[in-house]
Parts: sequence; structure tokens; C-alpha cells
Amino acid sequence: NKMGVISTKNKLNYESQKNYTLNISLSDGNTTDYATVFIRVTDINDNSPVFGKTNTTIAIAENMPAGTKVTSVSATDVDEGFNGLVVYTLKGGEGKMDIDSSGFILLQKVLDREEQGFYNLTVIASDQGQPARSTALNLTIIIDDVNDNPPLFSSGRYEVMVPEDRELGSVVLPLSATDRDAGANALVTYQIIYQRPQTSSPVFLVDPSTGQLSLSQQLDYETIKKFEVKVKASDGGQPTMSTETLVVVHVKDINDNPPEFSQAVYDVFVLENHQKGSPVYTFSVADKDESIRVLQMICALNHSILQDGTILVTGSVDRESKEKYKLLLVASDNGVPLRQNFTHVIIQVLDVNDNPPQFTRAQYSASVHVAAAKEGEFVLSVSATDLDLGNNALISYSLMKHSDDFHIKNDTGEITLSRNLDHITADTVVTLTVVATDHGVPQLSSNVEDINDNPPVFSEWIQTHLSAPENAAGLDLGTFSATDLDIENNALISYSLQDDFAGTFHINNSTGKLMTKKPLDREVMHSYELKIMATDSGKPQQSASLVLSIAVEDVNDNPPVFSQKSYSVTVRENEPPHVILSAVATDADIGYNAIIHYTITGETTSFHVGELSGDIATLQPLDYESHSQYMFILKAFNPGEPHLQDTANIKCDDSFSVTVEDVNEEGPVFDQSSY
Repeated sequence: NKMGVISTKNKLNYESQKNYTLNISLSDGNTTDYATVFIRVTDINDNSPVFGKTNTTIAIAENMPAGTKVTSVSATDVDEGFNGLVVYTLKGGEGKMDIDSSGFILLQKVLDREEQGFYNLTVIASDQGQPARSTALNLTIIIDDVNDNPPLFSSGRYEVMVPEDRELGSVVLPLSATDRDAGANALVTYQIIYQRPQTSSPVFLVDPSTGQLSLSQQLDYETIKKFEVKVKASDGGQPTMSTETLVVVHVKDINDNPPEFSQAVYDVFVLENHQKGSPVYTFSVADKDESIRVLQMICALNHSILQDGTILVTGSVDRESKEKYKLLLVASDNGVPLRQNFTHVIIQVLDVNDNPPQFTRAQYSASVHVAAAKEGEFVLSVSATDLDLGNNALISYSLMKHSDDFHIKNDTGEITLSRNLDHITADTVVTLTVVATDHGVPQLSSNVEDINDNPPVFSEWIQTHLSAPENAAGLDLGTFSATDLDIENNALISYSLQDDFAGTFHINNSTGKLMTKKPLDREVMHSYELKIMATDSGKPQQSASLVLSIAVEDVNDNPPVFSQKSYSVTVRENEPPHVILSAVATDADIGYNAIIHYTITGETTSFHVGELSGDIATLQPLDYESHSQYMFILKAFNPGEPHLQDTANIKCDDSFSVTVEDVNEEGPVFDQSSY
């Protein structure tokens, strides 16, 4: 080359050869000179970083602490200097992972598989040349499950009503618990922890895999009315995690028992002077079921029966007319199907001394020869009969006025001479008055003038413990009459009340019929003691008293009442289902009328109320971002008739307010991924 210019013939590559040594000569044709030229190739950034062989799918457990190494990557750049200096950046770590300058990917926060099961990472290796060159490597980080979540039931308490005739093996309640873990850690098995009350054999079984609670023994309402069953759900993790729930099983009564009398045959005794309308006998009828008994009598001449089992006299009872009654008493319940039972009642009428002796003839006469008359000579016999029995019909005879000439045998009525009659002239007429007296109490005779020596008497058979429903006026409580063994005005009885409780009760002064004049209110006064006075019209007057105990029967006339008309509850979002409020209502009634059921309307997909407890629980975790407030109606009501209720209300309507409290679960997000 005449110009002495050195040029390249091929493209130089720094990475292949960095230096060249050239020997050159210079000649003018005569003389030649030699020189050595050293050429150094200058590097340019013409190579991107290259990753080494790396496993692109990595698994890591979710419970590893921050700072744990996830994996490492390495990239090289054959350029020199800044052109070959590799710097790493990481995308897709979402604040949970980052990469250091050495290519180590490290945890920044503890991972939760239940929130995110995997991460798609992109590692970018960039050199520092101008312009910079880079290479991307895609990694998949799979989060392995750790057993850090227990199974959860939808409620901590379940209540279910089961008829007592439910078939064995049938499902009582399909329980289900969910576990947010995966695999064996989420495999839920169920078992019963305890059953209360305990029985010789378990009444309930739970399917270990499905959670279905079923019957293994026949229910019997008459034996046990309520069971509490604690069920545990366990996962298959190591160590295992579990949770428990309580199932309250209310046994529903089924009409499977007839009413029962205590005896197959009853022998009842009643005095024949038993007053019309007064009780004779009170039967006790039991029914193992919870059903109302209806009593009915067949062939019940002169008798009727109240629904409390008391037989009343409806007509006159006279032993001398009929001394025995045979009744068939039928007890029916009001269940479905209707069940009945019966018993025989034999009422034997006992004699009362209500008949005086009656002579068979109104007048007796006899002739006696005065001259031949001797002491002890028979004159004549008188005879009287008595319709009563026993001592009441046993008759003694006597002379109304003492006679020195005649004597009567008190047991036979035979009249004889006490002495001879030589002091009496012939054709003399002697009149004797004979009195026939029975041995009853009081004694009755063919001619006795009554004095007021007997007070009125109430029968010991009178039922003194009564019950009457509240809220009803004009109730007929029965007729409470007394008897007086005297006659005429001495036996004329009038009735009165010692205290009528401000006009609440009234008694007919001539019949003894007791009634209410004002409605009774059990919530004001649950019982009364009435004193009935029976006074005769003799002189001086005599009286007797009878004390009645009257229990007021409850009627469902009071609705359940909440302690406040509105409720407000704040619930943190994302919390598992749990009880958020126990809203308890009260009822002034008693027994079945005071049973309270609860229900909610307006929002039944997110909340549940215990039918008998009033416990309001969430059915699922709440989300503030989708629904920050709920309002619904909480109702408390009686299951019986009439249907009485109360509601808890807020603002201008009957409602219940739930406010969801926000939890900082969402991080800031840029509007776009790059700018």
C-alpha cells in the first residue's frame, strides 16, 4: 500500500480476538525498513446477558419466614466492563419476593397459599452498556400447602326439630365443614365428641366422610325431649387441626300414646242428697304426649263431666229411686290420629236419713176386758216402715206421753198392759200416741217438731281447687251448695262471698252458683282464695264456710317483647361465620304461651338466626368492598294461637343494622403497568 494505511479486511470481534500484532516494512526500492504495529480491539456492547441452565419451576412451603431463599439465577455477558456488568430485576413478586445483586430470589413476606397458590416471576438480566441490553427469564413459583387452617362449620350451633317417629338411619342434619387448605390438609373427617343426655347406646351417628348426622336409635319424646350433640371436624394434616359445633336436636312430639286412666274400673260413692251441680269425683287422666284430653261420658243419666275430669250431678240423686249408676267414661286426645281410652265408673248411691218412719196404718184400735185384764197382757201391735237403709231404717217405738197402764216394746211396737185395769170403768176409751223414730243422724220420727240445731254442711266431695282461663267474663265456676239436716226455714240456706275481690266474683244467694263478673288477668293476679258463706234462716242462724282456691289459667295474650327496638352491630370483614348478637325477647305469659321463636326477613343469604336462641350469626365472611351495610327485620313470635310477635326496628321502619368494618386487605395499584 503506497499510502501506508492499515485497514481491516474482515469485521473484528472483540470477544474472539482482542489484540493484533502486525509486522510492516517500508521500502523505496533500494532500502527496506521494518516496524511492528500493535492493534488493540475496542469492545462495544453487542452481546446480551445469557442465563445459565436454571430450573424454571420451583416449589416452596407457604410458612417459610421472610428472608428465605427461593432460588437463584445467574446470567453472564461476554462483553467487558460496563457492557458485561449484569444487574438483575424481578417482576411478578407482588411485594412478596425480590432478587438481590447476586441473583438470589428471597422472600420479603410470608406466603399464604390460601390467598395465592403460585407466582409467575420474570427475572430480567440487564448489562450496563449504552444502549443497555437485557434478557428475561420466566419462573413459576408454586406455593406448597401447609396445614394452617382448621375446618370450619357454617355455624357454631345448629338447632333442628325432629319428629319422634323419624325412621332409623334417616338424616337428621347434613353437617359440612370446609378447610381452606389443600390435599390431605383439607380432607375433613367427622366424629361425635359427646351426646347429652347420655344413653346406653348412641342415639345419633355421624358419617365420618360426609358429616351427615343420622338416627341410630328411636327417638321418644316422652323419655327425652332434647339432645345436645357435640360434633368435631378434623383435617388430615400433620399435626391435625379441628373445630367443633353443637347440634341441638329438639324432639317433636307425635301422638303415639293414648290417654291413660289410673284404673280400669272406678267404684265411686255418693250421698243421695248430693246437690245438683256439685262434683262427685275427679278423675286423673294422663297422656304421655303433649295433647289436650277431651272427656266424654256414655250413659250418663243425671251426671255430666267437666274437662278437668270432674263428674257433676245434673239431676236429683235419690237412693230410694236408683241406688247404682254404671257409666262409661271415654278420654280422647286431640292429636292426629286421634287416640282414645275408656274406663268404667260405678257410682253407688249411699243412703242418707231423708225418710221418716211411716206407720202402716193411720189409726189402731183394740178392746180390752177390764175385769179380766192382767199385767203383761197383749193389747195390740203397731208397725212402721222406713224407706232408708241400715240404722236409718232401724225403728224404735215409744209413747209420746208416759202411761201407767200401758207399755210398748221399743223394738217391736207391741203394746201390753203394765198392770190390771180394775181402776178403770168399762167402756172407757184410752187414746195413746205412739212415736216411731229411726236411728239415723239426725233421727227422724213420725211426729217431731224441728228446732234449728244443725248448721249448713258443705259436702266433703266438693272440688275446692279450681282453675279458670283469663280474659273471659261471665265464667260459670260451678254451683257450691250446702245441705241442712233441719227442715223448713231452719234448712233454707242463703249464700254469700266474704270477699268478692272488687266485684270480680258473684254468687247466687239462693242457688250457690258462682260466676265471674270481670275478666281475670293472670299477669296481674295468678290465683284467688274465695270464702263462700252458707247461712240458714233459723233462729238463731247457723252458718258454714267453704274456701275455694282458684288458679288463673294462662292465655296467650302477651306478645314477645325485645329489650330495645333497634340494634346496631359492627362486624369486621373477612371474619369466618360466627355469632354477632344475641337478641333475647321476653314474654309475660308462661308455659307454651311463653315459648319464643325468632326469624329474620330482608337479608337471609348472609345472616341466620337461631330459631329458639335468638343468636344472629353470619353465614359467610362479609366483604366491605362489596357490601358495607346490611339492614333486615328481626322478628320474635309465639308459635301458638293467637300468633303474637314483636320486631326490632331502626330508624322509621322495623329493621336491624349491620355495619361491615373495612380491613386493609388491598394494596395501592397503579393505573397502568408502565409510563
